[in-house]
Amino acid sequence: MITKKILDFDYQLNRIFGKFISQKEYDRPDIAEGIYDIIVCHREGFQDNFNNILKYANYNTKIVVDVTTESGNLQMFLDDFFEKVSNHSNQFYLIIDSNIDYYIYHHEFYYKNLKILQGFDLVFYAFLNKSSDNRLDNANEIFANTNGFISLNNSCRLHRVYLLLQLLKRNISIENCSFLFSTGGHGGSKFNKGVFEDCIEHLLISNSINNSDASLLKSIDLPKNLDYDLNQYSYINNQINELYRPIINLVTENVIGMTHGDASEYDLITFTEKIIKPFLAKQIPLFIALPGLQQTLRDLGFDLFDDLIQTNYEFETNHENRIKMILDELERLLKLDLVEYKKQNEFRFENNYKLLETLTNSGEERMKSFLYEEILK
Repeated sequence: MITKKILDFDYQLNRIFGKFISQKEYDRPDIAEGIYDIIVCHREGFQDNFNNILKYANYNTKIVVDVTTESGNLQMFLDDFFEKVSNHSNQFYLIIDSNIDYYIYHHEFYYKNLKILQGFDLVFYAFLNKSSDNRLDNANEIFANTNGFISLNNSCRLHRVYLLLQLLKRNISIENCSFLFSTGGHGGSKFNKGVFEDCIEHLLISNSINNSDASLLKSIDLPKNLDYDLNQYSYINNQINELYRPIINLVTENVIGMTHGDASEYDLITFTEKIIKPFLAKQIPLFIALPGLQQTLRDLGFDLFDDLIQTNYEFETNHENRIKMILDELERLLKLDLVEYKKQNEFRFENNYKLLETLTNSGEERMKSFLYEEILK
């Protein structure tokens, strides 16, 4: 039983600390009262409600900010985070999935009241821990055994609208693709025409598309392209398992560099649950992401099937060109018998799946150590 007074300011404890903390051991914001020993918050809560957080803190309060489940505008967040840290004497803890060197900020104050727990194993734990809101259950029932590809896109982002356009222009079937284009997150699961058209306008202004392209995008009856992946923060049930049968997963990460603030000046790479899914489903992944993400996955031990995939697009810095190069590769792969390839390389898909468990267990040990040995000192 934890004896410290803990406030879960942004409903993060279940997600990141999972089974190590029970609900009766902490308070939620609606009943917050007095000073707390530990306050856990999400990056948005830290940015938008920092003064409210401080109402429940004193010099001895440990303020824990979790960034493991959010990747957009990371550099902007870090700049804001370090500025706030430098102006307050509380004890701050940053949980992050990127590997960063915070000594680059060259400020002695940071070292005195800031500790960073970082590592990519943390994001695997955050999304695969069995007590998390983001858990992916029944993963061992998912298996890819048909030629073709899926691409699951819920939140409306510039690069996903651009991807849809390129698929349409190439006459690549989007039968197994989802382009719901909702506002995502707390915005709900309904198609948001306004956000979609704003993205089109932005692409026009930046000369990424022309008027003909815009007309083509607006002519698509998007609500019919249902987002089968609406349960991305819940269980993968049998219906979702069926969706994952195509052997290629064309993953569009949250950030790829196309939107201002996506890329960090320190080339930070972050993961979301989208990176995990093709390995859970034992699929061949193609990642539309920041340059360098694939190499980070290789460094972690994942097999990206480099004998099969031509990876010349990985470090292309023009983001529109990178999407086009990935689609060139997708079209080439779709002409191959990938089911036969998988049969001949089954052990490699299994090894990727097993590595997820290894990384999740590693993240669990780090969380356990952090919670019981570090925070509670």
